[in-house]
Amino acid sequence: MSMYMNVCTLYFKREISMLVNGQKAWCVAKPAAPQQALQSALDYACNYADCSPTKKGGSCYDPDRPVHHASFAMNAYYQKMGRNQWNCHFNNASLISLADPSYNPCCQFVSGGSGPP
Repeated sequence: MSMYMNVCTLYFKREISMLVNGQKAWCVAKPAAPQQALQSALDYACNYADCSPTKKGGSCYDPDRPVHHASFAMNAYYQKMGRNQWNCHFNNASLISLADPSYNPCCQFVSGGSGPP
């Protein structure tokens, strides 16, 4: 049973990678993620990616909510680091979305891939 679970997990992870490759994909915060996990992810991601749009006065500041700012930061990190599933693992506070998470016309989330605009 354990071996079966490991094979299924590996297959599932491989399928997610294959699904995302070549399509537009975004890394976003889980809506119910704890605030502390969101802040930790935001701090980590912003060490590697440009999070200036989420700062006060930036195009992605409003709405000023941790889940929105963390989603922007997670996605910026995910895109910069290569769009691999492991680049969207922020202590189980994130997920990969195939739907555009942009929440403000002035704040467009970047996505790699060749899917439709």
